[in-house]
Amino acid sequence: MNGKKYFEIRKTIHLLMIAVGVFLSIRCAEECTQGIRKGILFCIEVLVPSLFLLMVLSSYIVKSGVMQTVAKPLRAPSRLLFHLPHEGLAVILLGVIGGYPVGARCAAMLYEQGDLNEEDAAKTSCIAFCAGPGFLVNYIGGALLGLPAAGWLLLASQVVGLTVTGMIIGRALPSGTAVRHARRQTAGSNLLLTSVNDASHAVFRMCAMVVLCAAMIEVVAAVSPGEQLTDIASAAIEITEGCHRMCGAYPLYIIAFFVGFGGISVHLQIYAGLGRLTVNKGLFFLFRIIQGIITAAAAYILLMIFPTAQ
Repeated sequence: MNGKKYFEIRKTIHLLMIAVGVFLSIRCAEECTQGIRKGILFCIEVLVPSLFLLMVLSSYIVKSGVMQTVAKPLRAPSRLLFHLPHEGLAVILLGVIGGYPVGARCAAMLYEQGDLNEEDAAKTSCIAFCAGPGFLVNYIGGALLGLPAAGWLLLASQVVGLTVTGMIIGRALPSGTAVRHARRQTAGSNLLLTSVNDASHAVFRMCAMVVLCAAMIEVVAAVSPGEQLTDIASAAIEITEGCHRMCGAYPLYIIAFFVGFGGISVHLQIYAGLGRLTVNKGLFFLFRIIQGIITAAAAYILLMIFPTAQ
C-alpha cells in the first residue's frame, strides 16, 4: 500500500468518526451533558485531590536530580529485568507508588531534560503502567468491595503483570545507543514553581481526557443493547467507572484484567502527559492487553492460593 492510498484511507476513517461523533452528540445530547458533568465532578472530587500533589512531588524529584542519585544502586536489577538504565527502574517504582500516569510522565520529564534517551524513555513509559495502592486497596478493595484484602490481592496481581510485561517489553523494544543530551539544570529558586506548573498542565490534560471518556460512557450506556455490554465497554473506556459497575457482579480476576489494561481514558492521559516524547501507540495498546491477561492470570492463581470473598 503506497503512502497516498494509506493517507486516503486514514482520512476516510477520520471523516466517518467525525460523522458518527456529530450524530451521537446530537442524538444523545442529554447523555453527553450528563457524562461531562459526571466527568468534571470526578476530576474535582477524586482525580485532582489524589494526583496533583503526587505529580508535583514526582516532578520535583526528577527536576532536582534526586531520583538520578538515589537510583544508582538499581543499575544491576534494572538492566537484568528490563534492559534499562537505573533511572528506568526508579521511574517504574515511582509509577507503582503513584499510579497510572505518574510513571510515564516522569519518563517524559527525564527525556526532556536529557537524563534518558528517546528509546529508553519510550520503553520506560510503556513499562511504568500500574494502578496505585490507593486506587486498588482503598477504592476498589475498601470502598467498592468492603474488603481491603481483595485490593491487596489486586495490587499483587498488578505488580506481577507489570513485571512480566515489562520483561517482555524490555526485550522487544530497542535500547537507546545515542549520546544523552546535555542536562539543563533548573534554578533552585524556580524548582518548586516549575514543578507546580508542570503538574498543573499535566493534570489539566488528564482531566480533559477523563471528561471526554465519561461522556463516551454515557453514550454507550444509552445505545447499548444490554447491561453486560455496557459494563465491559465502561471498564474498557474508563477504569474507575468500569470498576464501579463491575465490583460485586463479576469475578475478581475479570476486574484484574481491566486494571491491567487500564482503559482508554488512562491511555489518553498518558499520551497527553508524554509531551515531546513519542511512543508507538499500536504497540502500547498491545502491551496493555498482554498486561491485562497476565494480571488476570496472576489474580486467578492468587485466588486459588488465598481464597477471598468476591
